Amino acid sequence: MKILLIGTGRWGSNHLRVLSGLDVDLYVAEVSAERREKCLEQGIPADHVTSDYRTFAEDVDAVDIVTPASTHFALCEEFLDMGKDVFVEKPITETVPQALALAARADAGDRILQVGHIFRYDPAADYIRSFLGSGKAGEIRSLCGNFSGFKRPRSDGGVTISDALHFIDFFNYIMEKIPDRVLARCEDLLRRGMDDMAWVWMSYNGIPALVEANYFSVNKNRLVTITGDKATLVCDFAASQDKIRVYRNRHILDEDTWKAVGGEVIHQEIPPAEPLLEELKHFVGCVRDRTRPKAVALDGVNSLRVVEAAMRSHNEGKEIFLEPEPATTCSRAPATPGRGLNPRRTRALPRPDPG
Repeated sequence: MKILLIGTGRWGSNHLRVLSGLDVDLYVAEVSAERREKCLEQGIPADHVTSDYRTFAEDVDAVDIVTPASTHFALCEEFLDMGKDVFVEKPITETVPQALALAARADAGDRILQVGHIFRYDPAADYIRSFLGSGKAGEIRSLCGNFSGFKRPRSDGGVTISDALHFIDFFNYIMEKIPDRVLARCEDLLRRGMDDMAWVWMSYNGIPALVEANYFSVNKNRLVTITGDKATLVCDFAASQDKIRVYRNRHILDEDTWKAVGGEVIHQEIPPAEPLLEELKHFVGCVRDRTRPKAVALDGVNSLRVVEAAMRSHNEGKEIFLEPEPATTCSRAPATPGRGLNPRRTRALPRPDPG
């Protein structure tokens, strides 16, 4: 299988490293001469490296786009119209209308369009979904996510669309739906014209969820806390060991008094794995076997809908209500026909022509 990687910058260099180790014929397009030289140093053949992605566009089976968000729509549109399968880093596009247009193009051409919502591919995500689905946590009472750390702000988008979006999508994935209400503060402390500190509150049919993101925390936080009426699960996605802890804590009503009852703490070991490796292996497998990715275009649309609602909430100083969406790509079950859905997404896709 021939795959074209477009962009080898800060995050694209990780895609280069991972794809170089997979069983694919890798081509690279990079506008920077210095980065093209690094591609050669990493063993990519000279005739597989170019400054213009169109050099190899016709020859490859699939494309991996790791470029600034402002370029995502045009690149995805071009390659989908060429009949290519596409992996695009999050956010899928800069706006919801653009994302919906790409989802429609992918459906119309029976093409795979996988979005880089990487936390879906962390082995901890499988455990969390299984734990919650088993009922061991009881009824979910709240969700909280903290994605923060002291780092250079991105120049192609604020912290809400760049970082908070990670856990917004993850909560959509866990809850198998999108929130019905959003209330947010998205502050621009550095006066760059883009937000760098955000608090996004969401309601999933009455279950509150909060995502905090910023560029100022002294610690690297990738923390998710899910509280149920039987137990609380804490996942530190930044940890290499002791990633998940389950606290058997409960509040019990004794006559007219609530009591806090502490229970055992369970340390759940998660098999070590690199989420990006799992994500790109998944993409290659989906292209090869014509199967549905864990994160398809409509997942990208749904996360963007929340981000846009958060920005609107901040600007207008009020809670924003989202129209309900039928269960689609956030569901464990295959998608069913409904508004904005194409039933063809639930069947096997046609195999690509040999490259």
